[in-house]
Amino acid sequence: MSNGKRLALVVGLVAFSRAALAADDVHPMCVDVSAPKAVVAARHGSWTVLNDAQWEFLRGIYVMNPETPPGLPYGDHAVLARFDGNPGGIVFFIDDNKACTPMVAPAELVSVIDEVATRAVKHDGAGL
Repeated sequence: MSNGKRLALVVGLVAFSRAALAADDVHPMCVDVSAPKAVVAARHGSWTVLNDAQWEFLRGIYVMNPETPPGLPYGDHAVLARFDGNPGGIVFFIDDNKACTPMVAPAELVSVIDEVATRAVKHDGAGL
């Protein structure tokens, strides 16, 4: 298992084990945002709120990702959790005060997320 998947599993287990003890009105794919945020802080990671363009882009990635549940992710914005020594990260879709539907973001995806933030467009290749 890769470091990114292992880290996502740790964050998910800590966060979602608390959801089992929470109120009945919390969707099973969501937990209070403080749980994963605390795990990220304890591992000296960063918690970056993504802009609207990045959120919309990641919604499309989420839908096409075979490792995520079918349909659009919950929430109205997203954050990227990153950790020292790991070029990838974990995307959480945020719905009010809940972190929902975590998605592993490999280094290549994190690079594109950064490009979307700066609206950088690269036209590599010879075209049609």
